[in-house]
Amino acid sequence: MSRGIAALSQIQAATLLGVTPRTLRDWADAPRNGDGSYPGPAIVKYWAERTFGTGGAESHPTQRERLAAAQAEKVEAENRVRRGELVEIEQTAQGWDDIVLATRAKLLSLPTKLAPQLVRQSDPNAISRAIADEIDHALAELAREDGADDAALRTTAETDGFAVGGPVPEA
Repeated sequence: MSRGIAALSQIQAATLLGVTPRTLRDWADAPRNGDGSYPGPAIVKYWAERTFGTGGAESHPTQRERLAAAQAEKVEAENRVRRGELVEIEQTAQGWDDIVLATRAKLLSLPTKLAPQLVRQSDPNAISRAIADEIDHALAELAREDGADDAALRTTAETDGFAVGGPVPEA
């Protein structure tokens, strides 16, 4: 005789819930049918509440297991930080800020550095080459491991002894 999903035998219900038939028998307040079978949806709901929810007998071991797992995950993350495999987001943001500032400083220094060299140049190819060379040089400096240090921010044009600009007007 087929009882359907609404009526499970003790072995079927225990298998479904992942417990032993003895454990299922020991749950005195578990829902049962009059013939000793277990109502499928009701026994699953009962098990879920015991395991995950309302403070039943098994909720404490599950909570302890979750706490232990969270503590283990925290320790593992701390170990990964110590080994340099994981970084704090603030450190990463600061590193990117440093890189962007160094790049900005390098790019803004290019006109000042190139203007004295190119002011008398009339060959467009030579001008283009000089600009490309200076950009390559700036990028190579930035690509160095320590390229985002204070030295990269202090880049200035080399002096060539030529006066820049006109006389300062008197106020």
